[in-house]
This record gives sequence, structure tokens and C-alpha cells, in this order.
Amino acid sequence: MKIAIIGYGKMGKAVEAAAKNSNHEVVAIVDSKSDGATAAEISAENLNGAEVAIDFTHPDSVLGNIRKLAELKIPIVVGTTGWYDSLPEVEKIAAENSVGILYAGNFSIGVNTFYAIVEHASKLLTGKNFDAAIREIHHTGKADAPSGTAREIAGKIIVNFPEKKEITLDNTEQPVPSEKLQISSARIGKVVGIHEVVFDGASDSIQLIHSGKNRDGYAAGAVSAAEWLVKKNETGMFTAKDWLGF
Repeated sequence: MKIAIIGYGKMGKAVEAAAKNSNHEVVAIVDSKSDGATAAEISAENLNGAEVAIDFTHPDSVLGNIRKLAELKIPIVVGTTGWYDSLPEVEKIAAENSVGILYAGNFSIGVNTFYAIVEHASKLLTGKNFDAAIREIHHTGKADAPSGTAREIAGKIIVNFPEKKEITLDNTEQPVPSEKLQISSARIGKVVGIHEVVFDGASDSIQLIHSGKNRDGYAAGAVSAAEWLVKKNETGMFTAKDWLGF
């Protein structure tokens, strides 16, 4: 494939390496703040014949990037998180421009398997007098908190574990109501990403943990998702469940 990388930070560089390792051609790198980029903004000329774009930028810029790429009829893989409040608008952009958009809070196959494990555990523990909470840790440069991955995990718990009705963020100054699912976030050093789900009962506790070792798995997953999206050649919105089939 001919790939355009939107955003040339740590993840953008990892995606570039993963794409080349899979024998794809990176024909454009768009980033207004990086000397290593081939262009500062998205345009037909700057994208140099790209067949698909992979976006790892910032929540504040992702919506504009999606709109520009969709108008150019380029399928888009979005790894940026923190923009999901704008999902209805993005769905409209995809429909109006007849373009495929695949988004995920995390492209690691391990993380997506972790989602499935958490979903199953939530179903098993429903009505068994267990409580649940989420803890996540990332590097200090991460722009959003909680992470998109943590929010995805929370969504799966709330759907499958009726004891929890809504998400609440860090709040140590007063008790957490039993119907609220707490997400605790920490930002430290260069941690790639650690997510833990705790199910706590009167007699025992279950801890499910996923720990990212490096960005390679996330980047390789994004490239694999781009391959899937181009091959599928359909318009509309897609998620990691569509790409991985679970």
C-alpha cells in the first residue's frame, strides 16, 4: 500500500517503521511541527497518491484531519484518542464523503484480546457481589486522561456488569457510590501503557492486567488495520472488532 502518516511523533515514527517492515510505501508524512515530515498540512498534492492515511495526532486536530482526508476520499485509520464526543459528526463525515474510517483506542492485538477477557469476566461476575474499578498508567507526554483504552474497557464493563451504571474519574475526597465505575489515571516517566481491571469481592480479588512493552505492537496493529480497511473497500465507520473479528 501507499500510506500517508498524519502526525510524526513517537507513534507516527513507529507506524513508519512497521509499514516499511511490512513492505508498504510511506508516500507522505504530514506534521506541521516536525522537521522529518514531508508536508505541514493535508492536501491532495502533499499526500502524494496515498491509498490510506493513519492518524496519530492530537484530540484537538483529529476532527479537522478526518474532514480533510474524507473530502479527498482517502480511507482513514485513527489511533488518536480523546475525540469520541465528536463521533456523531465523524459518522456524518464518513457518510457524506463515502469513505471508510476505522478508529480504535488501541491497535494492539493483546489489548483487544484483553478487552474480550474483561468483557467475559464482567459477565461471569454479574450478581456475584463483586465490585469493579480500573487503573491506568501512561507516560507523561500523553495528551488525554483517562486513556482511550481505559474508556473502552469501562464501556465493556458497564455494558456487561449491571452493577455499574456510569464512569467516574479520580475522586479520593469522598466515597465512590457503588453504581459508579472509577477510573484512576497516573502519568509517569516513559511508561508505554499499563491497564488493570480489579474485581473485588468479600473473600477474594481478581486482577486483570495488560502491560505494553513498547509501541511496536500498537504500530503493527495500525498498519494491519489499514490493510484490512483498504482490502474491504467499503464506506462507513469501523472499529477494532470489525478488523479483528472479535
